[in-house]
Amino acid sequence: MKKLLILILCALVGTKVSAQKEVSAKAIFEAIDKGQSAERRPINYQDVTIVGDLDLTELSNKKRIKRIKSDYEEYKSTVEVPVTFKNCVFQGDFIAYKNIEDKKNKKAGNANINWSFGDGTTFTTDFEKSVVFENCTFKGKSEFKYSDFAEKASFAGTKFAQSANFKYADFNQEIIFAKCDFNEYANFKYSKFKQDADFYDARFNNYADFKYSNFNDRVTFKGSTFKNQADFKYADFKEDTNFDNTKFSSGVDFKYSNGKKYMNK
Repeated sequence: MKKLLILILCALVGTKVSAQKEVSAKAIFEAIDKGQSAERRPINYQDVTIVGDLDLTELSNKKRIKRIKSDYEEYKSTVEVPVTFKNCVFQGDFIAYKNIEDKKNKKAGNANINWSFGDGTTFTTDFEKSVVFENCTFKGKSEFKYSDFAEKASFAGTKFAQSANFKYADFNQEIIFAKCDFNEYANFKYSKFKQDADFYDARFNNYADFKYSNFNDRVTFKGSTFKNQADFKYADFKEDTNFDNTKFSSGVDFKYSNGKKYMNK
C-alpha cells in the first residue's frame, strides 16, 4: 500500500511538472489585434504552449507601403502594445515577415506550369513597444526580417530550433540575446543595433551571419560559442566590442570590418 501511494504521488508530481497550458496561435493573434484597437492592454503569456503558426503580418492596422519604381508590393503591420512571453513554447512558426511570390499558370501541351515573376508581395511587422521572449522555445521558424523594434527587446535564454531571421532588423534600444541557443542559421545580416547589444554566453550551432551589421553602441559576445562559421565581414563596430573567452570552432571572418574588438582567450 505504501509503495502504491508513492507511485501515485510520483505520477501526480510528474504530471504537474510536464503539463503546460496550450493556447492557440489564433487566440493570441486576436488578443493582440483586438486589444490594441480597444483598451491597449499589454499582452502577457507565461508557461504556455502556443499551437499553430502565429502570423503578425495580418493585423487590422496593416498598411500598404508605396514604393516608387518598384517591382514588388509591401504591407506593414504594427504591434502597438507591449508583448511578453516567458517560458513559452511556440510549436509553429512565428511570422513577422513573409513574402508571397506572384505566380502565373502557363499551359505547355497537356501540362500546367507555374512560374514566378517580379519580387512578389512582402509583409512585415514592426513593434512599437517593449518586446520580451525570455526562456522561450521557437520550434518552428522565427521570421523578424525588416522588423523595427522601437523599444527594449529581450530574447534572453531563448532557444531557436530552426532558422532565426533578423535580417535588416532595426533595434532602436537595448537588445538582449544573452544565453540564447541558435541551432540553425542565425541571420543578422544588415541588422542595425543602435544601443547596447548583449550576446553574452550565446551558442551558435550553425552559420552565424553578422555581415554588414551595424553596431552603434557597445556589444558583447563574451563567453559565446560559434560552432560553425562566424561571419562579421563588413560589420561596423562604432564602440568597444567584447569577445573575451569567445570560442570560434570553425573560424571567424572580420574582413573589412572596423572598430575595436577585444579578445582574451
